[in-house]
Amino acid sequence: MSHISKRLDMTVTEASRHLQRLSEAKLVEKDVEGLYKLTPFGELTLSLLPSFDFISKHRDYFTTHTISHLPHEFINRIGDLLNCTFTDDVMVAFHSVENLIQAAQEYVWILSNQVLMSTLPFLEEAVKRGVKFRLILPKDMTPPPGFKPIPAIPLIQRRTLQKVDVIIAMSEKQARVAFPTTDKSMDHIGFGSTDDRSHKWCKDLFLYYWERATPGKPKGYPPP
Repeated sequence: MSHISKRLDMTVTEASRHLQRLSEAKLVEKDVEGLYKLTPFGELTLSLLPSFDFISKHRDYFTTHTISHLPHEFINRIGDLLNCTFTDDVMVAFHSVENLIQAAQEYVWILSNQVLMSTLPFLEEAVKRGVKFRLILPKDMTPPPGFKPIPAIPLIQRRTLQKVDVIIAMSEKQARVAFPTTDKSMDHIGFGSTDDRSHKWCKDLFLYYWERATPGKPKGYPPP
């Protein structure tokens, strides 16, 4: 008890009171030696805390943005994004994607509701150095004026979805993700990270949509 109170910078009485509450909630229990340990219920609860921590940390964002459209598997794993850095400036978010493409050596995967014109020069340079691309865009997307797609080459794979309601931009090194607003629009404000768990979450979600996407270009895509 004294060890716990010292570690938590509280009195022994306070530590005892908290442990009693945890015991009553079936989160901890004493072993045969009288030492406290997590119960199986406590271990399960602890494993879910990163998700609550993440959404609580970004409660203002999740007041105006939603993840309700995601597969339940990814909602349940949303705590994997806990170590992400939040970006609330659209221009900074665009610049981060440009840097991501510039730094890529192996691959760049992009799932987006629209073509980011500012990234095109960086995409062309990445292709020249052998970076492989996977692009998912909405089937009925209308590209911005002046858009000229990169010519079709084996390094670039394109697929379409009927609807795109999440933005992912990632390389082998880092990943960014943005969710739609509650009115179903996309503002590109979101999260970025080089953390392994965050990267895997984004990669798994991209692959989920990739497997369900149709090979080909959007209907409004101009010829190369």
